[in-house]
Amino acid sequence: MRINPTKTRIVRVQHGFEFLGYKIKRGKGLRLPLHEIHTRLRSGGLYAYPTQKSLRHFKDQVRSRTSRKAPVTTEVLIEQLNPVLRGWGHYYKRAHVRRLFHQLDGWVVRRLWAHRHKRWRCQGWKSLPSASLYGELGLVNLVGLIRVRLFCVEVYLAHS
Repeated sequence: MRINPTKTRIVRVQHGFEFLGYKIKRGKGLRLPLHEIHTRLRSGGLYAYPTQKSLRHFKDQVRSRTSRKAPVTTEVLIEQLNPVLRGWGHYYKRAHVRRLFHQLDGWVVRRLWAHRHKRWRCQGWKSLPSASLYGELGLVNLVGLIRVRLFCVEVYLAHS
């Protein structure tokens, strides 16, 4: 195997680097004391995010399928859109993406409303609420793909 000199370089983790669609970077310092932090974010930890190129490619795929001129029903459109959402979501779900996935879920729903009503600022939420999109029609929820880690402690009382 030969190393490509234009792609190979030494970088500092603080500046980050891109690898296989991820941007890997060291987290910035948190200004809160440790006892006030309720998330798993820690100062100086390594975090991975989707690259801007990957995010742009994902949005282009969704845009091409949800064009307002596409002559398909909402059910067929969701069937075409689900593999893209599921594939992209499963690839990036282990990264630091909960907020991004929440934003993308809202963006996809607005694209579906605009496709159905053929207007940019429509009132699709009245005739096609998000609950029916995710429930009845089976749209993939990106945030729902993230596995929730619960720390449960079970206490067994020994009876003697």
